[in-house]
Amino acid sequence: MKYKNTLHIAIFSLLLVLQFVSPGVASADGTGFEDLPAWHSLPVYVMERTAEGPADSFVRYPELMTEDSAYQPSVEKINAAIQAQANIPGYLQLLSTISEGSTGLRMDYEIGALCYHSADMPDGQSQLGNSYLSILFSAEGKMLQGRPSQIYYPMTFDLRTGESMTFDQLFTDPDAAKERIEALLETDVEPTLSTYLENNQLFPVPYDRFFLDGFGHLIIVYEQHQLSFLSGYSGSVSFRYSELVPQVTFSSTELAGYFAPVLTASEETRLSFIQQMMRSRLVATHHTISLGDDLEKVLSDFRSTTDSGYYPDGAYYEVEDANYRGTLILTDESEETVTGLLTSRTDLMDIQTGKTTLDEAIALIGAEPAIRLPIDETAAEMYRVCPGALALYTFTDDQGRPVQFSLYADEAGTVQYISLELV
Repeated sequence: MKYKNTLHIAIFSLLLVLQFVSPGVASADGTGFEDLPAWHSLPVYVMERTAEGPADSFVRYPELMTEDSAYQPSVEKINAAIQAQANIPGYLQLLSTISEGSTGLRMDYEIGALCYHSADMPDGQSQLGNSYLSILFSAEGKMLQGRPSQIYYPMTFDLRTGESMTFDQLFTDPDAAKERIEALLETDVEPTLSTYLENNQLFPVPYDRFFLDGFGHLIIVYEQHQLSFLSGYSGSVSFRYSELVPQVTFSSTELAGYFAPVLTASEETRLSFIQQMMRSRLVATHHTISLGDDLEKVLSDFRSTTDSGYYPDGAYYEVEDANYRGTLILTDESEETVTGLLTSRTDLMDIQTGKTTLDEAIALIGAEPAIRLPIDETAAEMYRVCPGALALYTFTDDQGRPVQFSLYADEAGTVQYISLELV
């Protein structure tokens, strides 16, 4: 095996891509988030360790480092927990057994949430506040046991203590949070489960397997035997902040601030975020699908869950990624590129599907739509939206291409679908 070590910048800096979402991170134009405690870069770093094998196989994992003695005990504890919980020694041993032409092994990770607050003490010293780090490992190919498959290892830590966090610690009333999540699973998720599943049991909910991604989503990660696709990948379900509140509240101001950028972002930042999303994508996630992407690569990377379905002048696809639940990937008749995205699950800052009215959305955008017209049942069925009303904006994106941004409201006037399409 060949080892490579890459010293990464501070974990906090890794999240600068979240400039419109994560609390305390300034936007590209310098706009920050208001009414939050003082936020500072963490004195914690990541050394990325990579062991390479034949057949494009590798095992990649993070090792936390710090020069701050206050963090040293917790960093050591977290590094030990990563090794144990993700079975790193076992996978490294497994990697050493792989030969050319045999089943390979690919193990990687994603760093998600980072919430940190430090209170300045009178003597100038820094007192450790609430600090959270979430990591999601994925291993696919040759497994430690059984046939080739895929498995996730989610883990979330309290950086002050180095201890693993439990689901119950996220909420002031964990029972209310579970009740809300299980209601959403029954009403929103279970009826839409793909037939392209090998296992399809949403209950009991594995609350000990959660991940906080970098965009304010709580993701429940299932094991293979309970929820998995025919692709061989385990299933997961994501929940947005707006889907959870006001029924539940978070256990600290840091977590609430992380999950609720809509409550803390300045007006200028919110408008900037909406305009950015109107020009490129609709779902905020690290794993982004954008207009003009190669469709074959998107379906390979995100794994299509169904055969294509009819959409006017083209087709639509659905993918496995939990953050794209309720989202259709649109393409034209050639089916070569992504020509549009249609979703019933997104937060464009203050524009939230299922909550924001059409009039409120138009006021937030700050401009009248180019077209407003009613949508009858026939048109709604054809375009896979709801009967009600459409507000359509036309503009050019960052590449100079003509684009349509559409808001579809139900008959009660609430925005239920949003689409972004190349014209």
